[in-house]
Amino acid sequence: MERKTNWLAIAASAVGGMIIGFLWYGFLFNKLWMDGNGFTMEGDKMFKNGAEVPMSFAPMIINTLVMAVYALVMDWLLKKMNVSTWQSGATVGAAIGLLMVLGVFVGNMFAMNPMSLTLIDGSYSLVLFTLIGAIVGGWHKK
Repeated sequence: MERKTNWLAIAASAVGGMIIGFLWYGFLFNKLWMDGNGFTMEGDKMFKNGAEVPMSFAPMIINTLVMAVYALVMDWLLKKMNVSTWQSGATVGAAIGLLMVLGVFVGNMFAMNPMSLTLIDGSYSLVLFTLIGAIVGGWHKK
C-alpha cells in the first residue's frame, strides 16, 4: 500500500525552506548577495544598478507557494523510490540540490555573474533540498 501524503510534513518543509532562505539571504549572505546582484539600499528604497526598484511582497508569496510545490514533488518522488527514512530522503534531496548547484553555476557563467552568487545560491539549493528530502522522507502519517 502506498503511503499517504503527510500534509504537515509538506507545510513544515515549506516553512523550513522559508526560514533557511530568510537566514541565508537576510542574515548570512545578505550584503554579498546584494552586491553580486547590483542591489543597494538607501533608507527604505532599493536600487538595482542605480535604478530604483519597487519593493513588493509578491516574490515572497510566490516563493512560499513554490516551496510547497518543491515539497509535493519531493514527496511524489520519494514515494516512487520507496524512501521511508529521513536519511534516505536527505540523500535524494542532496542529489537534487547538487543538480541545482550545477544549473546555478552554468547559468551564472553565461550571465558572467560573480562566483560568490554561485556559492550563495548553489549552497542554498543544496541545503534547501536536503532539508525538504529529510522532512518529507522521514515524517510519515501513522
